[in-house]
Amino acid sequence: MESYDNLIKYNDDDSSVSVPFGRAAEWYISKHPLLKNIRLKARSRLRTPQLLKEGIITIKRVEGAVDFVEWTTSSGNVKSTNRIDDIIELTPKGIELVEKINSGKCKDKLCWSWVMYCAGDGNTCQHLCGGIGKCNPECSNANLPNNLKNSNDRHRCRLRVVSESRLSWINTTYQLRIKIDGWHIPPNALVTHTPQVTRVNLTRSARDRIIISRRADRWTADDVKTKILVSKQGATEADLNQEVVKNRDICNAKQLKRLIVRDDRRVRDNAGPWTVLQHYIQDILKPRGHVLYYQNPDLSADENSPDRYYQLIVSDDLWLINGRDFGEHYFCIDGNNELNMDRATVLTIVVEAPTGHPTPLAFALSNGDDKIPVKIAISAIKANIPCNRLSCTHPWRYEDLPNDKGFQKVRDCSSLNPWNPIAMVDQHIPIIQEVNSVVRGTVLSWTYIMLKLAEKLKVWDIPKSLRYPIAFGFKIIGRSRSVEEAKDMAEYFKNSIDLLTINSEQKSSIKEELETNWINDTWLNKIIDAGRMSDQLNNSDQSDQSNHSDHSDHSDHSDHSRIEKPMMTNSLTEIIVRKIEDKLEGKMTPLAFLERLFGVKLHRDSLHADSSIDNNSFDQSLLEYFNTQSLSQQEQSEQSLPNDVLRRLNIGRFYFLSCPIEPAEKSHCYYVKNLVETSLTFTSSYDGKRIQLDNNSMNCLRPMINRYIERHGINIQDGVYLVNIKTGECFMCFDYIWNGNFRDVCKHVYAARIYAEGQKYGDFTSIIAETKQKLINYFRNKDDFSSSLPSLSHSITQGNIKEIYTEIVRLYQINGDKMFDAFKQDDLCRDPFRSFKSRRRSSVKPGGPTRPYKRQKTNDTNKSTNFTIIENSQSSLQSLQINDMQNNEGALISELGNSNNSITRVSPPRNTEINQITTFLESP
Repeated sequence: MESYDNLIKYNDDDSSVSVPFGRAAEWYISKHPLLKNIRLKARSRLRTPQLLKEGIITIKRVEGAVDFVEWTTSSGNVKSTNRIDDIIELTPKGIELVEKINSGKCKDKLCWSWVMYCAGDGNTCQHLCGGIGKCNPECSNANLPNNLKNSNDRHRCRLRVVSESRLSWINTTYQLRIKIDGWHIPPNALVTHTPQVTRVNLTRSARDRIIISRRADRWTADDVKTKILVSKQGATEADLNQEVVKNRDICNAKQLKRLIVRDDRRVRDNAGPWTVLQHYIQDILKPRGHVLYYQNPDLSADENSPDRYYQLIVSDDLWLINGRDFGEHYFCIDGNNELNMDRATVLTIVVEAPTGHPTPLAFALSNGDDKIPVKIAISAIKANIPCNRLSCTHPWRYEDLPNDKGFQKVRDCSSLNPWNPIAMVDQHIPIIQEVNSVVRGTVLSWTYIMLKLAEKLKVWDIPKSLRYPIAFGFKIIGRSRSVEEAKDMAEYFKNSIDLLTINSEQKSSIKEELETNWINDTWLNKIIDAGRMSDQLNNSDQSDQSNHSDHSDHSDHSDHSRIEKPMMTNSLTEIIVRKIEDKLEGKMTPLAFLERLFGVKLHRDSLHADSSIDNNSFDQSLLEYFNTQSLSQQEQSEQSLPNDVLRRLNIGRFYFLSCPIEPAEKSHCYYVKNLVETSLTFTSSYDGKRIQLDNNSMNCLRPMINRYIERHGINIQDGVYLVNIKTGECFMCFDYIWNGNFRDVCKHVYAARIYAEGQKYGDFTSIIAETKQKLINYFRNKDDFSSSLPSLSHSITQGNIKEIYTEIVRLYQINGDKMFDAFKQDDLCRDPFRSFKSRRRSSVKPGGPTRPYKRQKTNDTNKSTNFTIIENSQSSLQSLQINDMQNNEGALISELGNSNNSITRVSPPRNTEINQITTFLESP
């Protein structure tokens, strides 16, 4: 405990001392010879409440004080427990009164009158009736429990600690006078005073240090005790025992655990504030402008009121700028209570950069339900999104909340270009109701919907082979562009369910789920394909642009007419959360979460926490990590694309070079020939593994799929995919049905877009050369070929373009699309439709021989991927050039200029044919 001996003034007139307000008062009491190992009790502090009501004084807690309880009376007044180290300050009214007192116009007043007394633990103190350790037989308290009439009865000991202060002393150096009166036993007594305190008897300062350690770092009782005893290194066991007995700065483990349990109960019941967190917010985050909204709880408020809970919304200027630039139309929000040990809800609010990467917009913390902070968080963001003008300096200010429980950040220019996007949320009606009042609208998260559907299919005991086909049926309904189309698809889906080989109860459960959570007025408009919203947003943007064309010279973001991909999955928030969990290295307290987020720690010397900054900050904060990634991912380069987007793009390039493509009868539509014989394989978007769909169940869905295609008025040929390069639709493609066009387009759309580009410029030679070079560069940049495909790795480093492309074709024949997989561990998660948490018990005994390696069966469909080679085409110089390239290198593009050409199916090439493939590019 820090020494305050230099602040103690011994008075000559009596046995009292004068000390300043604060820690010095308790230090003197704890070190007094008569008060060592003594548990003091206290009655109410007099005089102070009346002067508080009159507005003459105010009470301030000493810095670092957390061991107190606050409550609200029935009249709405906030009260709290008193502490000996409280600080009294004068109000302007009090200063005027003191001036009158000093001039002799008014009489001085007591502003502090407090009596503390010995509790008489150990039965060795003299009672007021004269008995030592117990009352005299004739005493009225003799037959009472503990010889006490009530908890504030001072009968068990004569020792008193009297403290007082007057208004005229407040502005002096020594404001508080302390006098110790009485004794434990008379000085002439023959017995020895040996108190035995069994309860927690720590000083307030020691309690503060322990509670701060518990709340800030979630230390256990053993951790705290170990930290306390660091200062006692080298002491003997006897010395340590004496310290525990006599020193009020440390206690035994049992008492320490009791104190921690009591404080945990206080925090859980919202009886005490997050004091340490409040210091961090006020002293570090607020001056830097990171806090958008902060509120302390009002325990007198209704349980459903947001005023009753802690609310904290933090962000960064770059995040808010990204919200303006990339979140004009869509953002996603998701809650998680696993990011801190106190299970406080953390809302992650994310927008999507043009390259497809997520970037955080804000984080909101609250100890209430998810719906409590969501509206406040979005409103706080809207009030701080900067405007679009280059000349604006974007000033901001902090304002106190109307309830005087906190503050909020406000940016004046946010009202110039109101931020009003569509929010992607989970299927939770209260949250949607809260969000709808502050944003343009809401859509549901496909990730969340599919997760819940997978859980229900498992509960209904649907066979694993049927779960993906059933989910595809729900997805097809979701791909509808109107409510009428969705309802029509639902009827076909019901008929398909009747054809499945499951019992009637299971069929009824699936149909009931369809009616309850899909085809109803509450959810239908939030589930069907958000592509329709892109059209609406595009039209409204064009209207806004025409209305504000006169002010375009003042804006640095005038291109508002671009179509943004509709956001319909919270997988982006999950990516951010996974990155946070990786950086956090386990669960932490809310304070530690913020410390890691912003890279600044509160200073902690031994067990004390204050507002100074620790020089030993983290290596890299999450703020720096996210900002660095955000700046690098905003580059419009291929390397900045996400792994899944980059994979589909390069498969599309390979398809353009390897399969025929023809224009369809409608504009923007093309036929893309399927390279693979079987189309019942699918890559899981969860873990990147290949899934073989059940043929019988997919045949049951065939009428529904055919109806889905017919509604678009286009005839589908066998063995081809029909794509729309404008809308990003690819009918009959499982990748499109599952992922839709909200995240990216499928590989067939990429291939058709490259073909359309060559068709537009009339130069397929350069397009083919450029596409081939980009495809080879993709494989050169892949990091996993050295282990998975070593032969290709060698060809890339040693061969020319001809050899590299020939090797790519050969490996594709063996591995198919799997050779393009570039899933990183961070991108993977459990597939709810296929993987389950059941674990097999190992039969191998510890220390025994391991099981022999079991050879896995290889899927035959991956062994022989079929290529399609077209016949030589006819005349026209352009067609001859393209066909010559097809014959020499296997570019396999159909004849141009002849709309009647049909796509010819031929048998897959043999190895000898593959070896004969050449290229028109003789050198790199």
